[in-house]
Amino acid sequence: MTNLLHINGGECLLIFKSKLIKLDFFMNGIVVANNYAELSLSDKDQVLNLLQENGRALEFATQQLRADKELVLCAVRQKGRALKFASPELKNDFECVLAAVTQNGKALEYASDELKSNVDIVIAAVSNNGSALIFAADELQSNSSVVLAAVAQNGGALKFAADNLRGDYALVLAAVKLKGRALEFSSAELRAEKEIVLAAVKENDWAFAHASDELRADKDFVLQVVSLKGRALEFASDELKADPEVVLAAALEYEWAFDHAAIELISNREFILAAVKLHGFALEYASEDLRSDREIVLAAVKQNAEALVYASSDLRSDRELRLSAKLGN
Repeated sequence: MTNLLHINGGECLLIFKSKLIKLDFFMNGIVVANNYAELSLSDKDQVLNLLQENGRALEFATQQLRADKELVLCAVRQKGRALKFASPELKNDFECVLAAVTQNGKALEYASDELKSNVDIVIAAVSNNGSALIFAADELQSNSSVVLAAVAQNGGALKFAADNLRGDYALVLAAVKLKGRALEFSSAELRAEKEIVLAAVKENDWAFAHASDELRADKDFVLQVVSLKGRALEFASDELKADPEVVLAAALEYEWAFDHAAIELISNREFILAAVKLHGFALEYASEDLRSDREIVLAAVKQNAEALVYASSDLRSDRELRLSAKLGN
């Protein structure tokens, strides 16, 4: 068996015929064995030195050494998931498992069933990597303190929570305040709750994508949302993307909200005039006819002189407009 274990700068470690070979340097993708040392996988001191560099080397130690607590602690402190190669007894050792999940929360996968049910161990794991919640015992996936710790680290961890917690108003509200996109994994009922959705959007405008269809079509609520996070207009209903009041409210908070406006608005003179007074560059979104509308172009240039570039060719040559642009600069 040949197994490339570790490359670090000029050093390469590999397993060859059940022996661990340490090569001095690695050049242009080719191992150059100018000098090498054969390490014993049963010698505790040699394995300990190796584990300090690469915890995964525990995989190749003897069964006896994989049951040595000192060695396993060294391995998992360097690479948490090396817990996979520890003896069953040490996978059930609180200190070893705690060290492993503190270094890499997903090392919880290799802990004993008993320790997957230990609150302290699991909270340490999910605090390092919220997704480690998937490896927790079922009863801890129903524990609000554990789930909240997981969501605080990774909002997506809510998807590994028990169904009852994904429908728990207080917990989901707390979760979305920490990670707005956790809304995606809440119950359908809570995705229709205004307070929860608004809290999620405040933290992350993308969260609005996961609100209920009813809320994304509720004009009064959408006005609240886009006034806080204009970019959330992208996730409003098609009808509201065509509503001038909603789009202008979004643009007031987020200049590029016009990217998400309905196509029919580009020919709406009243809307475009209001838009260019808000952001001169909105002239870019106007229909060809409205880019030739002198009043609209003048309003755009007064707001931002550089908007003249989006006017029709005739108006770009207009002396008064060019003067307004120059004065604006």
